[in-house]
Amino acid sequence: MRRTKDKRNQQSTARLKVLKQPGVVYTVRCPGTHCDCAHFGVDCRRGFFSLWIQAIYGRHFANKLGISSYIDFGDKPYLYSDPAKYDGDLNFWNYYYLQDVDQHQGRTVPNNYIENYPLRIWKRSHFKKVHRSAVEDLVLKDHVQTYVGYLSERCSKYRTLGVHIRSTDHPVEVETIPLERYFKILDKNSKKYEKFFISTDNSKALTLMIKEFGEDRIIFQEAVRSENQEAIHTNMLHPNRYLLGLQVLADCYALSVCQAAVLVHSNVSYGALLLNPKMRYTLLESPKARRNRLKTGALYTLDRWGIRKM
Repeated sequence: MRRTKDKRNQQSTARLKVLKQPGVVYTVRCPGTHCDCAHFGVDCRRGFFSLWIQAIYGRHFANKLGISSYIDFGDKPYLYSDPAKYDGDLNFWNYYYLQDVDQHQGRTVPNNYIENYPLRIWKRSHFKKVHRSAVEDLVLKDHVQTYVGYLSERCSKYRTLGVHIRSTDHPVEVETIPLERYFKILDKNSKKYEKFFISTDNSKALTLMIKEFGEDRIIFQEAVRSENQEAIHTNMLHPNRYLLGLQVLADCYALSVCQAAVLVHSNVSYGALLLNPKMRYTLLESPKARRNRLKTGALYTLDRWGIRKM
């Protein structure tokens, strides 16, 4: 009998046997040394929404199998771990969201790398499917809902165009979009929208947007931002790790309630579409990023059909 290998959309008989045992709780965490993010070792240095998307895909995976899931971003130190604020709890997911089940409620089975690594599949049908399965029943904790809701309400009360500017973190892998391209789009839509919500981790980009369009037109969050190309979450000079997570979460939720958005190849942009799969958007991308997007989408489809392992 030929041995069946696990694929992203197809699991081997042996894996399914483990997952479908009575009382299983599917536990989602960074896969560590199996992860290709190149940060092997005892800690995880991935960004908030890279992990957030993995959590959502993990919930989606578990729901398809009819099993419970638990998000365990506390199995090792993460860049958003802030145990001093939460009675020693390393699991930063618990700072922001309620869990579906207790971690110790059943027999925990950790996720495999291939099952829910955060691939970005830019297809409306994919956004809608994952949203229905794993996003629409997410419950923010009350204090987080208050914080996130304030920024989202500011965006939703106007005809607002959301704009995500990504200018730090992985600048080589994902080419940075010049600000001039944003200026042209916002100029073109200046009469259509009352406000522009600027979501960015770069202080210079925000300053230039305000200078170009005026502070009265720009909605933004007072947040910790980078002065250079270093990702803000990797800068350990900022001790309040909980706040870094809260601020990027608020930005993403605010993007998702805008009437339309200008997005880029980033996990924050992608997260906004998982939160609101019906949102109209323009995707700014380089020719290389477009080729990679189309290739990833094609390979994902072939994997679903069982033709190719992804």
